[in-house]
Amino acid sequence: MKYTEYDDKTLKHLQSLELMILKDFIKFCEKNNLTYYIYAGSMLGAIRHNGFIPWDDDLDVVMFRDDYERFKKVFLASPNEKYKLLSSETEDDYFHTLSKLMLKDTLFEEKWVDQVDFHVGINIDIFVLDDLSDDNFKRNYQLKKAFLYNKLLIMSKIKLDDLPFLTKTITHLGHYILKLFRVKPSTLHKRCLNFLMKYKNPNSRHVFDISATAEEYPQIYLKDDFKDIIKVKFEDIEVNVPKNYDNILKSLYGDYMQLPPEEDRYNHITEHLDFGPYAD
Repeated sequence: MKYTEYDDKTLKHLQSLELMILKDFIKFCEKNNLTYYIYAGSMLGAIRHNGFIPWDDDLDVVMFRDDYERFKKVFLASPNEKYKLLSSETEDDYFHTLSKLMLKDTLFEEKWVDQVDFHVGINIDIFVLDDLSDDNFKRNYQLKKAFLYNKLLIMSKIKLDDLPFLTKTITHLGHYILKLFRVKPSTLHKRCLNFLMKYKNPNSRHVFDISATAEEYPQIYLKDDFKDIIKVKFEDIEVNVPKNYDNILKSLYGDYMQLPPEEDRYNHITEHLDFGPYAD
């Protein structure tokens, strides 16, 4: 069971800090005319619980590529004493295709952290939606190549041991090959972005999230499902949710209003959690 057994006080405090980050993120987006949506498990939490899923220890938002790139550009243009953006622009070792808005002087680290040269603090995840070709042949090629880029980025920096034997063997071999040829995550990020921008098309009917890989493919959505925005209660604030959230949540979770059995409730396996100056 992929589950960290937090005591109630620790989990509630962690969620309160993530909510603080979200509030500041929303203010930044509104000030700079950027569109965001609450996403994934956080969208599910907003609809089913009007806030965090009770056992959840992270918070997710998503942006279309143009807003996402502009967010990074504007945020990185001026120093910020409170937050740091973890992305390929700020860390050569960074191997995710999403970014993290991180609270400085805190720690929220998983067990792979000893394999990289950066620290991860308490954060919210910022995912991105990219255009997907409407041509079936091009779409399949795009999805498979995106899936490959996502896996190569991970393998280029870290080795994951909690995998089935064959998968672990293949990924470890890939890691050593990439290391031998000195292929860095920063190089792969640039190539991946160039590849994604090649298919940029405002008239495409579908978008996908390269980081949300299920089986062979990243997660696919109808672009129109994100067309209109509604406000939904999330803890003590209201957040942006796509009006057609039902289609999105069904594609992610099926019967999403049904609570999963306890053995299927999961969150991060944290190696280090430190609230720093934000401790009680």
